Amino acid sequence: MKLPSLLPITLAMVLSGCSFLPHSGPNFSSIKNINKQQTELDSIYNKVKIVNLNTSIDLIKETKTNFLNYNKFINETSNKVKQVDNLGKGDSIKISIIETPPAILFTGSSDTGAPKTGLTELPIVVVDSQGFISLPFIGNIKAANKTPTQIQKEIIEKLSGIANRPQVIVTVLEKRSSSVTVIGDKFSGKMPITAKGEQLLDAVTMLGNNMYDIKDTLIQITRNNKVNKIPLSLVLSNPKLNVKLQKDDVITLINKPSSFISMGAIGATKEVRFEAVGINLSQALARIGGLRDNQSDARGVFVFRYQDTFSADKKKELIPTVYQIDLNNPNSLFIMNKFQVKNNDIVYVATAPIIELQKFLYAIFSPGIGVVNQVSQINE
Repeated sequence: MKLPSLLPITLAMVLSGCSFLPHSGPNFSSIKNINKQQTELDSIYNKVKIVNLNTSIDLIKETKTNFLNYNKFINETSNKVKQVDNLGKGDSIKISIIETPPAILFTGSSDTGAPKTGLTELPIVVVDSQGFISLPFIGNIKAANKTPTQIQKEIIEKLSGIANRPQVIVTVLEKRSSSVTVIGDKFSGKMPITAKGEQLLDAVTMLGNNMYDIKDTLIQITRNNKVNKIPLSLVLSNPKLNVKLQKDDVITLINKPSSFISMGAIGATKEVRFEAVGINLSQALARIGGLRDNQSDARGVFVFRYQDTFSADKKKELIPTVYQIDLNNPNSLFIMNKFQVKNNDIVYVATAPIIELQKFLYAIFSPGIGVVNQVSQINE
Protein backbone atom coordinates (compact mmCIF):
# COMPACT_ATOMS: atom_id res chain seq x y z
CA MET A 1 0.00 0.00 0.00
CA LYS A 2 1.33 3.38 -0.99
CA LEU A 3 0.79 6.29 1.33
CA PRO A 4 -0.30 9.56 -0.27
CA SER A 5 2.06 12.48 -0.39
CA LEU A 6 2.00 14.62 2.77
CA LEU A 7 2.57 17.83 0.87
CA PRO A 8 -1.05 18.55 -0.12
CA ILE A 9 -2.30 17.64 3.34
CA THR A 10 0.34 19.74 5.04
CA LEU A 11 -0.36 22.72 2.82
CA ALA A 12 -4.07 22.43 3.53
CA MET A 13 -3.44 22.42 7.27
CA VAL A 14 -1.07 25.36 7.10
CA LEU A 15 -3.39 27.40 4.93
CA SER A 16 -6.30 26.69 7.23
CA GLY A 17 -4.25 27.90 10.16
CA CYS A 18 -4.42 24.48 11.84
CA SER A 19 -7.69 25.58 13.36
CA PHE A 20 -8.58 22.02 14.33
CA LEU A 21 -5.49 21.67 16.56
CA PRO A 22 -6.00 22.18 20.29
CA HIS A 23 -4.72 25.52 21.63
CA SER A 24 -4.50 27.12 25.05
CA GLY A 25 -5.13 30.44 23.31
CA PRO A 26 -3.78 32.63 20.51
CA ASN A 27 -0.13 32.20 19.62
CA PHE A 28 2.56 34.88 19.56
CA SER A 29 2.11 35.83 15.90
CA SER A 30 -1.66 36.14 16.03
CA ILE A 31 -1.49 38.53 18.99
CA LYS A 32 1.28 40.64 17.44
CA ASN A 33 -0.84 40.97 14.28
CA ILE A 34 -4.17 41.43 16.03
CA ASN A 35 -4.68 44.90 14.55
CA LYS A 36 -3.99 43.54 11.06
CA GLN A 37 -6.93 41.16 11.13
CA GLN A 38 -9.91 41.47 8.84
CA THR A 39 -11.47 44.61 10.26
CA GLU A 40 -14.89 43.87 8.86
CA LEU A 41 -15.24 40.94 11.26
CA ASP A 42 -14.93 42.95 14.44
CA SER A 43 -14.55 46.70 14.92
CA ILE A 44 -12.42 46.14 18.04
CA TYR A 45 -9.47 45.26 15.78
CA ASN A 46 -9.37 48.86 14.63
CA LYS A 47 -8.73 50.11 18.16
CA VAL A 48 -6.31 47.55 19.60
CA LYS A 49 -2.96 49.07 20.48
CA ILE A 50 0.13 46.84 20.67
CA VAL A 51 2.89 48.09 22.97
CA ASN A 52 6.34 46.50 23.13
CA LEU A 53 7.61 47.09 26.66
CA ASN A 54 11.17 46.29 25.63
CA THR A 55 11.25 49.37 23.41
CA SER A 56 8.75 51.65 25.17
CA ILE A 57 10.69 52.51 28.30
CA ASP A 58 8.91 55.85 28.75
CA LEU A 59 5.63 54.01 29.01
CA ILE A 60 6.74 52.37 32.25
CA LYS A 61 6.48 55.73 34.00
CA GLU A 62 2.88 56.05 32.87
CA THR A 63 1.92 52.63 34.20
CA LYS A 64 3.22 53.26 37.70
CA THR A 65 0.73 53.82 40.48
CA ASN A 66 0.13 57.33 41.77
CA PHE A 67 2.00 56.81 45.04
CA LEU A 68 4.70 59.29 44.03
CA ASN A 69 2.03 61.82 43.11
CA TYR A 70 0.57 61.28 46.55
CA ASN A 71 3.78 62.57 48.12
CA LYS A 72 3.43 65.77 46.12
CA PHE A 73 -0.24 66.02 46.99
CA ILE A 74 0.23 65.77 50.75
CA ASN A 75 3.13 68.23 50.77
CA GLU A 76 1.20 71.03 49.10
CA THR A 77 1.37 74.17 51.21
CA SER A 78 -1.86 75.32 52.76
CA ASN A 79 -2.64 78.02 55.30
CA LYS A 80 -5.27 75.74 56.76
CA VAL A 81 -2.58 73.80 58.58
CA LYS A 82 -1.39 76.96 60.35
CA GLN A 83 -4.96 78.01 61.15
CA VAL A 84 -5.90 74.87 63.06
CA ASP A 85 -6.23 76.92 66.31
CA ASN A 86 -8.47 79.53 64.70
CA LEU A 87 -12.12 79.65 65.69
CA GLY A 88 -14.86 79.40 63.13
CA LYS A 89 -18.60 79.49 62.71
CA GLY A 90 -20.44 77.13 65.03
CA ASP A 91 -17.62 76.78 67.58
CA SER A 92 -18.64 77.08 71.22
CA ILE A 93 -16.40 78.73 73.82
CA LYS A 94 -16.38 79.40 77.53
CA ILE A 95 -15.14 82.77 78.84
CA SER A 96 -13.98 83.33 82.43
CA ILE A 97 -13.28 86.90 83.64
CA ILE A 98 -11.24 87.61 86.75
CA GLU A 99 -11.16 91.17 88.08
CA THR A 100 -8.36 92.16 90.45
CA PRO A 101 -9.65 93.49 93.83
CA PRO A 102 -11.08 95.83 94.56
CA ALA A 103 -13.49 94.69 91.84
CA ILE A 104 -15.37 97.47 90.11
CA LEU A 105 -17.45 95.73 87.45
CA PHE A 106 -17.61 92.12 88.57
CA THR A 107 -18.01 92.66 92.32
CA GLY A 108 -18.16 90.18 95.11
CA SER A 109 -17.66 90.15 98.91
CA SER A 110 -16.30 87.70 101.45
CA ASP A 111 -18.05 86.58 104.63
CA THR A 112 -16.25 89.36 106.51
CA GLY A 113 -17.50 91.95 104.08
CA ALA A 114 -14.01 92.55 102.66
CA PRO A 115 -13.81 92.85 98.87
CA LYS A 116 -12.66 89.74 97.05
CA THR A 117 -11.53 88.87 93.58
CA GLY A 118 -14.40 89.10 91.11
CA LEU A 119 -14.61 85.80 89.17
CA THR A 120 -17.35 85.59 86.59
CA GLU A 121 -18.17 82.61 84.38
CA LEU A 122 -20.05 83.91 81.37
CA PRO A 123 -22.64 81.68 79.69
CA ILE A 124 -21.34 79.48 76.87
CA VAL A 125 -21.26 81.44 73.63
CA VAL A 126 -21.36 80.14 70.08
CA VAL A 127 -19.76 81.84 67.08
CA ASP A 128 -22.69 82.84 64.89
CA SER A 129 -23.11 82.55 61.12
CA GLN A 130 -21.45 85.94 60.66
CA GLY A 131 -18.42 84.94 62.73
CA PHE A 132 -19.30 87.07 65.82
CA ILE A 133 -19.83 86.45 69.53
CA SER A 134 -21.79 88.76 71.83
CA LEU A 135 -20.59 89.52 75.38
CA PRO A 136 -22.07 91.69 78.19
CA PHE A 137 -20.48 95.13 78.68
CA ILE A 138 -18.54 94.61 75.45
CA GLY A 139 -20.99 93.88 72.65
CA ASN A 140 -20.10 92.02 69.47
CA ILE A 141 -16.59 90.74 68.82
CA LYS A 142 -15.36 89.21 65.60
CA ALA A 143 -14.26 85.69 66.59
CA ALA A 144 -13.99 83.82 63.29
CA ASN A 145 -10.43 83.24 62.05
CA LYS A 146 -8.98 84.34 65.39
CA THR A 147 -7.23 82.24 68.03
CA PRO A 148 -8.50 82.06 71.63
CA THR A 149 -5.44 84.09 72.67
CA GLN A 150 -6.33 86.89 70.25
CA ILE A 151 -9.92 86.98 71.51
CA GLN A 152 -8.66 87.01 75.08
CA LYS A 153 -6.49 90.08 74.44
CA GLU A 154 -9.34 91.89 72.69
CA ILE A 155 -11.71 91.29 75.60
CA ILE A 156 -9.10 92.60 78.08
CA GLU A 157 -8.63 95.75 76.00
CA LYS A 158 -12.37 96.43 75.89
CA LEU A 159 -12.76 95.88 79.65
CA SER A 160 -9.72 97.93 80.67
CA GLY A 161 -11.68 101.16 81.09
CA ILE A 162 -14.53 99.66 83.11
CA ALA A 163 -12.92 96.84 85.13
CA ASN A 164 -9.94 96.74 87.49
CA ARG A 165 -7.03 95.02 85.73
CA PRO A 166 -9.20 92.21 84.28
CA GLN A 167 -7.79 88.81 83.36
CA VAL A 168 -9.59 86.63 80.80
CA ILE A 169 -9.50 82.90 80.04
CA VAL A 170 -11.02 81.68 76.77
CA THR A 171 -11.64 77.92 76.58
CA VAL A 172 -12.79 76.13 73.42
CA LEU A 173 -15.50 73.61 74.30
CA GLU A 174 -16.53 72.31 70.89
CA LYS A 175 -14.88 72.96 67.56
CA ARG A 176 -17.41 72.27 64.87
CA SER A 177 -15.84 74.51 62.25
CA SER A 178 -12.60 72.52 61.97
CA SER A 179 -13.22 68.84 61.42
CA VAL A 180 -12.76 66.02 58.96
CA THR A 181 -15.35 63.58 57.70
CA VAL A 182 -14.55 59.88 58.03
CA ILE A 183 -16.56 57.46 55.90
CA GLY A 184 -16.55 53.66 56.05
CA ASP A 185 -18.92 50.90 54.97
CA LYS A 186 -20.46 50.46 58.43
CA PHE A 187 -19.47 53.66 60.18
CA SER A 188 -19.25 57.37 59.38
CA GLY A 189 -18.64 60.39 61.53
CA LYS A 190 -16.94 63.72 62.15
CA MET A 191 -13.59 64.11 63.87
CA PRO A 192 -12.51 67.55 65.15
CA ILE A 193 -9.10 68.95 64.28
CA THR A 194 -7.43 70.17 67.45
CA ALA A 195 -4.15 71.84 68.33
CA LYS A 196 -2.67 68.35 68.69
CA GLY A 197 -2.64 68.02 64.92
CA GLU A 198 -4.61 64.87 64.12
CA GLN A 199 -3.08 62.59 61.49
CA LEU A 200 -4.39 60.22 58.86
CA LEU A 201 -4.29 57.12 61.07
CA ASP A 202 -6.24 58.98 63.77
CA ALA A 203 -9.14 59.13 61.34
CA VAL A 204 -8.73 55.46 60.40
CA THR A 205 -8.94 54.34 64.03
CA MET A 206 -12.38 55.95 64.31
CA LEU A 207 -13.75 52.94 62.40
CA GLY A 208 -12.73 50.59 65.21
CA ASN A 209 -13.97 47.05 64.63
CA ASN A 210 -15.59 48.07 61.35
CA MET A 211 -12.23 47.98 59.56
CA TYR A 212 -11.68 45.93 56.42
CA ASP A 213 -8.79 43.58 55.82
CA ILE A 214 -5.73 45.85 55.92
CA LYS A 215 -4.13 44.43 52.77
CA ASP A 216 -7.29 45.13 50.73
CA THR A 217 -7.97 48.64 52.09
CA LEU A 218 -7.43 51.91 50.26
CA ILE A 219 -7.56 55.29 51.97
CA GLN A 220 -9.10 57.98 49.78
CA ILE A 221 -8.38 61.59 50.72
CA THR A 222 -10.49 64.38 49.26
CA ARG A 223 -8.81 67.74 49.86
CA ASN A 224 -9.20 71.10 48.10
CA ASN A 225 -11.26 69.45 45.32
CA LYS A 226 -8.50 66.92 44.70
CA VAL A 227 -8.86 63.19 45.24
CA ASN A 228 -6.07 60.72 45.85
CA LYS A 229 -5.80 57.17 47.12
CA ILE A 230 -3.15 55.36 49.11
CA PRO A 231 -3.10 51.75 50.40
CA LEU A 232 -3.52 51.52 54.15
CA SER A 233 -0.65 49.03 54.35
CA LEU A 234 1.65 51.62 52.75
CA VAL A 235 0.71 54.24 55.34
CA LEU A 236 1.36 51.75 58.13
CA SER A 237 4.80 50.90 56.78
CA ASN A 238 5.84 54.49 55.94
CA PRO A 239 5.31 57.03 58.76
CA LYS A 240 5.92 59.93 56.35
CA LEU A 241 2.62 59.12 54.68
CA ASN A 242 0.74 59.46 57.97
CA VAL A 243 0.13 63.11 57.17
CA LYS A 244 -1.57 65.76 59.26
CA LEU A 245 -5.20 66.27 58.42
CA GLN A 246 -6.65 69.57 57.32
CA LYS A 247 -9.99 71.24 57.83
CA ASP A 248 -12.76 69.79 55.61
CA ASP A 249 -10.74 66.73 54.54
CA VAL A 250 -12.90 63.73 53.65
CA ILE A 251 -11.32 60.39 54.53
CA THR A 252 -12.96 57.37 52.90
CA LEU A 253 -11.89 53.78 53.52
CA ILE A 254 -12.47 51.60 50.47
CA ASN A 255 -12.45 47.82 50.48
CA LYS A 256 -10.88 46.95 47.14
CA PRO A 257 -9.82 43.33 46.61
CA SER A 258 -7.87 43.30 43.35
CA SER A 259 -7.13 40.44 40.98
CA PHE A 260 -5.88 39.52 37.53
CA ILE A 261 -6.62 36.56 35.27
CA SER A 262 -3.79 34.28 34.13
CA MET A 263 -4.26 32.41 30.86
CA GLY A 264 -2.29 30.57 28.21
CA ALA A 265 0.63 28.17 28.56
CA ILE A 266 0.81 28.26 32.34
CA GLY A 267 -1.09 25.08 33.24
CA ALA A 268 -4.55 26.41 34.11
CA THR A 269 -6.62 29.54 33.76
CA LYS A 270 -7.24 31.12 37.16
CA GLU A 271 -7.98 34.33 38.99
CA VAL A 272 -5.12 35.59 41.16
CA ARG A 273 -5.79 37.99 44.04
CA PHE A 274 -3.31 40.69 45.03
CA GLU A 275 -3.08 43.39 47.68
CA ALA A 276 -4.20 47.02 47.37
CA VAL A 277 -0.56 48.11 47.39
CA GLY A 278 -0.28 46.44 43.97
CA ILE A 279 2.13 44.02 42.29
CA ASN A 280 4.46 44.26 39.33
CA LEU A 281 4.65 41.90 36.37
CA SER A 282 7.50 39.83 37.81
CA GLN A 283 5.50 39.24 40.99
CA ALA A 284 2.44 38.32 38.92
CA LEU A 285 4.39 35.70 36.95
CA ALA A 286 5.80 34.32 40.18
CA ARG A 287 2.30 33.87 41.62
CA ILE A 288 1.21 31.79 38.65
CA GLY A 289 4.32 29.62 38.83
CA GLY A 290 6.34 31.33 36.11
CA LEU A 291 6.81 30.18 32.54
CA ARG A 292 7.04 26.48 31.70
CA ASP A 293 10.26 25.62 29.90
CA ASN A 294 8.63 23.04 27.65
CA GLN A 295 5.43 24.91 26.86
CA SER A 296 5.78 28.69 27.10
CA ASP A 297 7.06 31.11 24.47
CA ALA A 298 9.43 33.47 26.32
CA ARG A 299 8.82 36.11 23.63
CA GLY A 300 5.11 36.03 24.19
CA VAL A 301 4.25 37.33 27.66
CA PHE A 302 1.28 39.65 27.21
CA VAL A 303 -0.86 41.85 29.43
CA PHE A 304 -4.33 42.68 28.11
CA ARG A 305 -5.93 45.83 29.50
CA TYR A 306 -8.44 48.56 28.73
CA GLN A 307 -6.14 51.56 29.11
CA ASP A 308 -7.38 55.05 29.95
CA THR A 309 -6.34 57.38 27.14
CA PHE A 310 -7.10 60.98 26.25
CA SER A 311 -8.12 61.61 22.67
CA ALA A 312 -7.09 64.61 20.56
CA ASP A 313 -10.09 66.56 21.86
CA LYS A 314 -9.05 65.70 25.45
CA LYS A 315 -11.91 63.28 25.98
CA LYS A 316 -11.16 60.25 28.13
CA GLU A 317 -11.69 56.88 26.49
CA LEU A 318 -10.78 53.24 27.08
CA ILE A 319 -8.47 51.75 24.48
CA PRO A 320 -7.97 47.96 24.31
CA THR A 321 -4.21 47.64 24.77
CA VAL A 322 -1.87 44.66 24.64
CA TYR A 323 1.51 45.02 26.36
CA GLN A 324 4.14 42.55 25.20
CA ILE A 325 7.51 41.72 26.70
CA ASP A 326 10.23 39.40 25.39
CA LEU A 327 11.84 37.56 28.29
CA ASN A 328 14.70 36.46 26.02
CA ASN A 329 15.90 40.05 26.40
CA PRO A 330 17.86 40.38 29.69
CA ASN A 331 16.54 43.93 30.17
CA SER A 332 13.08 42.43 30.59
CA LEU A 333 13.92 41.41 34.14
CA PHE A 334 14.31 45.08 35.09
CA ILE A 335 11.32 46.24 33.07
CA MET A 336 8.98 43.73 34.72
CA ASN A 337 9.83 45.14 38.15
CA LYS A 338 8.58 48.58 37.04
CA PHE A 339 5.49 47.53 35.12
CA GLN A 340 2.46 47.42 37.43
CA VAL A 341 -0.27 44.86 36.92
CA LYS A 342 -3.69 46.41 37.49
CA ASN A 343 -7.04 45.12 38.63
CA ASN A 344 -8.89 43.09 35.94
CA ASP A 345 -5.77 42.69 33.77
CA ILE A 346 -5.29 39.46 31.82
CA VAL A 347 -1.75 38.07 31.92
CA TYR A 348 -1.36 35.71 28.98
CA VAL A 349 1.59 33.49 28.09
CA ALA A 350 1.76 32.27 24.49
CA THR A 351 2.52 28.65 23.66
CA ALA A 352 6.03 27.90 22.45
CA PRO A 353 6.36 27.31 18.67
CA ILE A 354 7.80 23.83 19.29
CA ILE A 355 4.58 22.86 21.05
CA GLU A 356 2.56 23.95 18.03
CA LEU A 357 4.86 21.83 15.85
CA GLN A 358 4.38 18.84 18.14
CA LYS A 359 0.61 19.21 17.89
CA PHE A 360 0.92 19.48 14.14
CA LEU A 361 3.02 16.32 13.86
CA TYR A 362 0.75 14.52 16.30
CA ALA A 363 -2.28 15.37 14.18
CA ILE A 364 -0.53 13.95 11.11
CA PHE A 365 1.24 10.86 12.38
CA SER A 366 -0.57 9.73 15.53
CA PRO A 367 -2.01 6.20 15.17
CA GLY A 368 -5.77 6.11 15.18
CA ILE A 369 -6.38 9.86 14.87
CA GLY A 370 -3.58 11.11 12.63
CA VAL A 371 -4.33 12.52 9.21
CA VAL A 372 -2.02 10.02 7.53
CA ASN A 373 -3.78 7.14 9.24
CA GLN A 374 -7.20 8.45 8.22
CA VAL A 375 -6.11 8.86 4.59
CA SER A 376 -4.60 5.40 4.50
CA GLN A 377 -7.86 3.91 5.81
CA ILE A 378 -9.73 5.68 3.03
CA ASN A 379 -7.15 4.37 0.55
CA GLU A 380 -7.72 0.84 1.67
